[in-house]
Amino acid sequence: MHLNPALTIAGVLLAGVFCQWFAWRIKAPAIIPLLAAGFVAGPLLNLIDPRASLGELFFPLVSLSVAIILFEGALTLTWSDVRHVVGPVRGLLTVGALVTWFGGAAGAHYITGLPWNLALLFGALIIVTGPTVIAPLLRNVRPTANIASILRWEGIVIDPIGASIAVLVYDLVVAGAAATWSDTLITFLLIVLVGGGLGLAAGYFTYVALRRFWIPDYLRDIAILALVVSVFALANTLTHESGLTAVTVMGIFLANANPHKLHELLYFKEKLSVLLISTLFILLAATITVDDLQLLDWRAFALVGVVIFVLRPLGVFLSTLGSSLTRNERIFLAWIAPRGIVAASVTSVFVLTLVELGYAEARIIVPLVFLVIVATVLLQGGTAKWVARWLGVAEADPQGFLMVGANPFSCELAEALQRAGVVVRLIDVNHNKVADARLRGLNALQGNILSAFVEDDVDLTGVGRLLALTNNDEANALACKHFEDEFGSANVFQLPPALGPRAGERFNQPQLGRLLFGRTATFATLHAALEQGAKIRVTPLTEQFTWDAFRQKHGDQVLSLMALRKNAVVVATVNFPLAPLPGWSVVSLFFPEQANREANEWA
Repeated sequence: MHLNPALTIAGVLLAGVFCQWFAWRIKAPAIIPLLAAGFVAGPLLNLIDPRASLGELFFPLVSLSVAIILFEGALTLTWSDVRHVVGPVRGLLTVGALVTWFGGAAGAHYITGLPWNLALLFGALIIVTGPTVIAPLLRNVRPTANIASILRWEGIVIDPIGASIAVLVYDLVVAGAAATWSDTLITFLLIVLVGGGLGLAAGYFTYVALRRFWIPDYLRDIAILALVVSVFALANTLTHESGLTAVTVMGIFLANANPHKLHELLYFKEKLSVLLISTLFILLAATITVDDLQLLDWRAFALVGVVIFVLRPLGVFLSTLGSSLTRNERIFLAWIAPRGIVAASVTSVFVLTLVELGYAEARIIVPLVFLVIVATVLLQGGTAKWVARWLGVAEADPQGFLMVGANPFSCELAEALQRAGVVVRLIDVNHNKVADARLRGLNALQGNILSAFVEDDVDLTGVGRLLALTNNDEANALACKHFEDEFGSANVFQLPPALGPRAGERFNQPQLGRLLFGRTATFATLHAALEQGAKIRVTPLTEQFTWDAFRQKHGDQVLSLMALRKNAVVVATVNFPLAPLPGWSVVSLFFPEQANREANEWA
């Protein structure tokens, strides 16, 4: 029984949202419940047949959706993230890709018996990893900065490379004996030149349009979405399958040009990408039939074992020769290569055409690729956090802070912590406040703390705690709730609620974050103190100048905020005030009278 097209679309959208929610609840990659929903709705219950329901629109919609997902991912790739690991990234995109391609082809030929032309196509299809599975994995594992940067860049840039290689092999298979290597080389050069050229041109045009405010705010997101789709379609029209290269180059250009309102564009694209990913995985999994699944036997699982345990480690080893990566970092990279949406979509598009052209053996490629996707996501994604901790490449106890609000107090505190060597990231929705923070040398980002974009794309390397420091008590509480699972309830802090006629009642209500500093340390109190000349200073404690001596000297004229010692930071809260020992340093807010007295003494 097949549903009509309207019910198919509605059911897939509803199922996609439910799968995303379920994955969030169980802290698992969303791809797993999405693929499971597709298998149940398609081959098992025969409720939907996407190709029959959507007809000729099915594959164009899949291709356009993948293009938008890749563009959104490319918007997060900046050269500053990769400058320290450019060698390994370049190696994985070249040597690593070749090892996977030819190794996968050899395995498919000798293990499953695929003819060489189709085996080479299978090898090309499994080159890609993908941002749809890498980004959630990095957020969950939180590996070292080098590993995170390498995996993020590889996951996005390898997609158009793998798709382009798959196109070349596909064209060779279709052309048969008439194909020559010169034709293949020309096709590859056209993909690079047309895709890269259009991507650069579109990226520059978008940058100028945003910089000069040619597009009104209410049209900005839709206009750029239309431009991305148009660039993808035009590139594919000029040169077959060069569209993915074009949108990836366009996104990378914009990410590094950093035009005005780029982050607002990311908010829109992130919502759209979640919707597209949710529907695509279900639709693509539903296209597989029971007959396709019955083609899999022990040889298919043996081939997957070769891909995971032989090809990826070999590719990483060869790609990182001579790099500064440690042995354990290399081992972790060798273990992590989950496949994603591009592998699934390109496989579905190509194999259907090949079967229609008479290549009956090609039918096994679709279930083989989906088996690789499921196995790598379950095995590698499911064990990544444990492996990272075992190898010592996950952040053991990050002491840095993500501060919500780039106001004067948070900037003063961030500067003091940064001078002491503590990692600090600030985020605020106000562009002017973010710009002021950056002028002070702080790492500040414009964005909404509740946005999934922040979770996926903000660099949280070295960050283990949240400080909600805005003037909105409810926003502070929501931010703490949002990051409670990320950092743990013991590591999310907010300013005490504003004082007022019912201050005692409000103060005694359960809070979503631990209350910072002291009962009267509200936003208004701190802000007023800074306006009157208060200063944040770091005071070292010694055997002679102890914590008791510090409090006796300064009394109520200072508000102690934190205590620092080497890589350890202790935050003062209402329920747990500081008690530092000699050898620690105290970060305190010196109120105006005491700040002036200290300045005269130090002068």
